[in-house]
Amino acid sequence: MKFIILRGFLYLAAGAGLAACNPQAAPSFPSDAQISAALEAQFAADPHSAAARELVRTLGGDKGRLRYQVHQVIYRQGAYEARYDAVLVMGQPGTQSLQGLFAGMIPEAERAKLPQASLEAYEGWLRQHAQSLEKTSPPQAQALVQTLDLLGKCYRDRQPGAEVTVMQGLGALISPERNGLFAEKLALPDTTVQCLPA
Repeated sequence: MKFIILRGFLYLAAGAGLAACNPQAAPSFPSDAQISAALEAQFAADPHSAAARELVRTLGGDKGRLRYQVHQVIYRQGAYEARYDAVLVMGQPGTQSLQGLFAGMIPEAERAKLPQASLEAYEGWLRQHAQSLEKTSPPQAQALVQTLDLLGKCYRDRQPGAEVTVMQGLGALISPERNGLFAEKLALPDTTVQCLPA
């Protein structure tokens, strides 16, 4: 009887060992919410993202935020590669976003000369500036006009709560750490920028 019991334990132990060593065992994937939380923490703490955080505040307002739309998660030997898009959730009207952004594109001395601080005044100055650039730098003039047209299309009619996709095809390596998950951005060749100033 002792031999039968011992043999049963040996079978159980061997089975457990095989399951632990089985490379085909399914990994436990993090949820989209866990991945988003890791990406948010990385964005908030990364010193190289200071300009991007300021741009999010300008375009989204004080109540604006980035939402991460996860499309694919791939297991990479103990870590996970997440593919996602960055979506700006608007916290203010789009016209207010454009006014703040266009104001920052005009030199302060020139901005002070304008009769009023409005979106129309700022956009008018920038388009006149683009016309003057046609004589000295046509490519720069064309790029400015295209930027104004693109940003107007992206934001002019947006209301608080609306969502604007600003980057697609992003990637990050999501690794477990003591306090949860750690996100490390990956440079991917198919990343595209949308609805952001050039």
